[in-house]
Amino acid sequence: MKMPGIKYKRGFLIPVLLGAFVAFLSFGVTFGLLFILANVLIIYLLFVFRLRKRSWYYRLIGGAYLIFLVTFAGVEGYILKEAYDGPGNLSGDYDAVLILGAGLKGEEPSKTLLSRLDTAEEILKVREDLPVIVSGGQGPGESITEAEAMGRHLVANGIEESRIIYEESSTNTFENMLYSRRLLAEEGLTEGKVLIVTNDFHLARSKMLARDVGLEPSGYSAPTPWLVRVNYYIREFFAMVKTFLLGRGTLGG
Repeated sequence: MKMPGIKYKRGFLIPVLLGAFVAFLSFGVTFGLLFILANVLIIYLLFVFRLRKRSWYYRLIGGAYLIFLVTFAGVEGYILKEAYDGPGNLSGDYDAVLILGAGLKGEEPSKTLLSRLDTAEEILKVREDLPVIVSGGQGPGESITEAEAMGRHLVANGIEESRIIYEESSTNTFENMLYSRRLLAEEGLTEGKVLIVTNDFHLARSKMLARDVGLEPSGYSAPTPWLVRVNYYIREFFAMVKTFLLGRGTLGG
């Protein structure tokens, strides 16, 4: 009587694996895809342990998985709240706009970074009184710093070069904030009131790290390209957890 049930549970995996194969061909191996497959595997194991009456394994894995799901829901809820809690206040009292880097392809901004730049351009054309910090160093596969690429893009789209402050040393979000804070101080903007422009999924952690270095942040979210949205939101959960567990200055991204 047990074997047909077990075969049925194994059969449940076939469409999941086929779907994963199609997703792999379409998008490659992504963080989000691996996360979904891991969850399917855990649920499958719970079914198997329940079916075989392995109560000890079922309770141990089931309990740990329940704690994970509650934690995941709580953290993602906070990320989503910050992401969609309004686009930001353009009339606020700010020292500067701060655009965070997001990767290049050679010298060209990625789609994610273009989304941030397009959003920032709209802000800067409304708030012509504000300088803008472009923050991002040079990473693997990048021919120039992200800051330089962002500056070029802004100038090409009508933003005066004299308004742009370049932060070209950072390699992660914490360093974006720390080094930008130092540049603001050098400019005499000691209050550190910044309007951070980054993608929606990234706002919660960005504002948290900004406060850690003494900035007074507000956020203005740029939309995330839909093809990568789920992947980024899932990955951001682990980035938030890693930030809490290992410290603010240890996390890339």
